[in-house]
Amino acid sequence: MRLHLPSFGTPAASSAASSSSSAAGFAGASTAARGALAALLVFGSSVTNAPSAQALDAAAVGTCVVTQCTAPLARCIVDGSCLANLACIQTCNNRPDEGDCQIKCGDDFSSPAVDQFTKCAVTAKDCVPQRTDDGSWPVPIGDALVKSFDPSTFTGPWYISAGLNKAFDVFDCQLHKFEFQKAAPAKAIKAGGQPQETLPGKLVGDLQWRVKDPVAGTNFVTRKAVQEFWQDAKNPAILYNHDNDFLHYEDDWYILAQKENAYVAVYYRGNNDAWDGYGGAVVYSKDPVLNPKYFPELDAAFQKVGHSWSEFQLTDNTCKARETKLKEFEEDFVFVETRVAGSITSSPLIQEIEKELIAVEREIEKDIKLVETEVVKDVVGIEKEIEKDVVAVEQEIEKDVKSLFGFGKK
Repeated sequence: MRLHLPSFGTPAASSAASSSSSAAGFAGASTAARGALAALLVFGSSVTNAPSAQALDAAAVGTCVVTQCTAPLARCIVDGSCLANLACIQTCNNRPDEGDCQIKCGDDFSSPAVDQFTKCAVTAKDCVPQRTDDGSWPVPIGDALVKSFDPSTFTGPWYISAGLNKAFDVFDCQLHKFEFQKAAPAKAIKAGGQPQETLPGKLVGDLQWRVKDPVAGTNFVTRKAVQEFWQDAKNPAILYNHDNDFLHYEDDWYILAQKENAYVAVYYRGNNDAWDGYGGAVVYSKDPVLNPKYFPELDAAFQKVGHSWSEFQLTDNTCKARETKLKEFEEDFVFVETRVAGSITSSPLIQEIEKELIAVEREIEKDIKLVETEVVKDVVGIEKEIEKDVVAVEQEIEKDVKSLFGFGKK
């Protein structure tokens, strides 16, 4: 189970001059182009299941992000990973798994620029409406949960050996290392406002998983994150991951089954600024490969929340070593030359942006020619006025000279 949101750093700040220049450029774009660009950026930003493109007024989203998130949007467009993200999302359109495909693009092509744009468009400026809970991942009823759960037994290395939601739960080399910390009174508020003195403590998870290399598409990149889960004081089978700053995301864990030193079955649901009510389920095991003898009892546990073992996919936790640098470089080169470059240049969105840029450039050329024409007119006009003034002065001087010497008298 990967972290259910983008995992990025902080980009370098751009200058005010470049921001204003970007704003001027986008101002000349058509409503359709701005809407498509903004929608694709939002839907490809690794936000946990953002609303589908069909459900949004893309033009309204585009207008909002162009006017309210100009600088982050400009950084996103000039960022290589973000541009590859756009090209990737183009391949998802009208597919049966369009949402999952978009999320995978966000996993593969993550970058600080995408992160900053997402924070602005989704959280800071509310350009993208939150997807409401559709009931797909309901809160489990009490009988579905284990009666007791000691988080101190869930420490050390554990592997996610099976996952339900392929968008979030099925990745290679999902090695998670947990430690249990007893609650300090000042930290007790972390679990939904329960009385401080009643909180048992928290699990701190050092999470890692692999995704295919966003450039070569064959090698891998290791993603990492740290999450904290506070145990419910009244129901030990529930753990909360709340009070997160990025997208204000929250994940709630429900323990459905466990066998000490063998496995822990977790059903989860959560929400963030992009979507309320996402979810999934995973099986943690002490061994990289889950023993098949546990399949029947796990099926019984997940049946209580409306799922069967046949829906799960086993993961690959062999954690193979990285390919040689030479092989990696060769594949990166071929991939960039054939797939990424071709997708980007053939993308209708990119072509539309190019058209808009050409239109803006032509407008600028017209303005320059107009200015040049006006300048020439002004110069010619000034020259004529000067000539008139010179002639008038000369005539006045001639009159004065003639008058001085009496030539003007009859």
